[in-house]
Amino acid sequence: MRQVLKDIEAEELPNALRRLGIQPKQRLQVIVDTDQDEEPGITAMNAAGGAFTWLEEEPELYSDNDLVDRFKP
Repeated sequence: MRQVLKDIEAEELPNALRRLGIQPKQRLQVIVDTDQDEEPGITAMNAAGGAFTWLEEEPELYSDNDLVDRFKP
């Protein structure tokens, strides 16, 4: 079955799928096409993805005292 959902907000997607009769465990192939002016930047995608959350647990190894030359504006 092929259905196209146009101009739908992400938070509305579960309800739209339910209205189409798609079961919760049914597998889907999804293509996401966002409006160009609403596209998130790479930093926002990395933060949302959680790939770097392990860094929060890493100890701080260096401080400003370790700098050889300090930046002075």
